[in-house]
Amino acid sequence: MVPTLEVLTIPEISTRLAALEARAGASADELRQRADWYELSQEGQAILRKLEDLTSLREHAER
Repeated sequence: MVPTLEVLTIPEISTRLAALEARAGASADELRQRADWYELSQEGQAILRKLEDLTSLREHAER
């Protein structure tokens, strides 16, 4: 498998975050709460991981 590098702007990251939350039908905070209660589906867990990765990336880029 060949690694893929993707360069994103801050607005692109924000757009992806919004799209993931829309796909999940919940905010990242709501997904974290469901995860804490062991009520998050596998798809929800995958979305939450992506949300957390993108949020971390955006925070780092904004520094």
